[in-house]
Parts: sequence; C-alpha cells; structure tokens
Amino acid sequence: MSKEKYRNRKYSIEPYNPEWAGQYNKEVQKLKKCLGDKSVSIHHIGSTSVPGLAGKPTIDILTIVENIEEVVDYVSDLKLLGYKYLGEYVMEGSRLFVKEKNNIRLVNLHFFHTGHKHIAEMIELRNYLRSHPESVKKYSKLKFELAKKYSDDYGSYREYKDEWLNALKSRIAIKD
Repeated sequence: MSKEKYRNRKYSIEPYNPEWAGQYNKEVQKLKKCLGDKSVSIHHIGSTSVPGLAGKPTIDILTIVENIEEVVDYVSDLKLLGYKYLGEYVMEGSRLFVKEKNNIRLVNLHFFHTGHKHIAEMIELRNYLRSHPESVKKYSKLKFELAKKYSDDYGSYREYKDEWLNALKSRIAIKD
C-alpha cells in the first residue's frame, strides 16, 4: 500500500451515527437522478453502513456498472454534484469519485463493473459485520486506538486497520 496517496489527509473516527444512513439515502437520490439507468445497482458499504460500527464520517457508495470504461463519461455530471474524479485509485478495474470539504472526505463513490471480484467481498464483509455485533465492538475499539496512536498519519491508520480486516476476512472465508 502506498502511504503517499494519503499524505495530509485529515480524518477522525466517530461513534456510529444513525444519521449516516440518511446521508447515504440523500446522496443516492441525487446520484440516481444524475446517472439514470447507467448503473446496475447502488449499495451502501463501509463503516457507515454497519449499525454500531465506529468509523470516519465518510459515506462509501458502491455503484455497479456494466462497462467501467464508460465511467469517464460521468465526470462532468458528477462534478456538478460536487464530486472530483480520481480515476483508477482503489484498485485495478475500479474508478473513484470523492466529495470533499476542507480536505475532509465526505463521500467515496466507488464504481466497479458487474462481476468484479471485489464487489462480493465488500458486500459480504458489510453483511457479516451487520450480523456480528461482537466483531463490530472489537473493530470499533481498534479504530479508536489506531486513530489515537496515528492521529496525523492516515496511511499508518489504514495499514494496521487493513491488517485486522484481512485477518477477519480470512477467518470468515471472504476472498480478495
């Protein structure tokens, strides 16, 4: 993982906020108007999608499309909604748009093509956490500890958080 792309990124970890679901719903309504029938499906993923899970107050949205190469055609429309296009940022075969204010990430809008192997992983992990409150408590505790230890180093926070998540995914047989 390259920590360079996280340089100067401000972040905070907050207890779960039930308003995150409403923020997701509001954003999706705007996206559906903007994208029309260009998306196959849209999902709430990440920490804000799991009741009880602490996390960054950043809404993660997974948008599945038939052709990932056509996502570049959405740049100008999504820019009108306040999004910035980062391209193939997360992994090969994906595209990322972000909405930020004062260098604080508000929304990550992930695009993946139908059948991309990472889609199932994201949804399975979300669903697992939604049904395993003990794992949610452990993961929340870890996030608060890491945020305290690496308050000015988001790259290190991510590195150690991802190690824990990868171990969890191995235990519950979610494949990358």
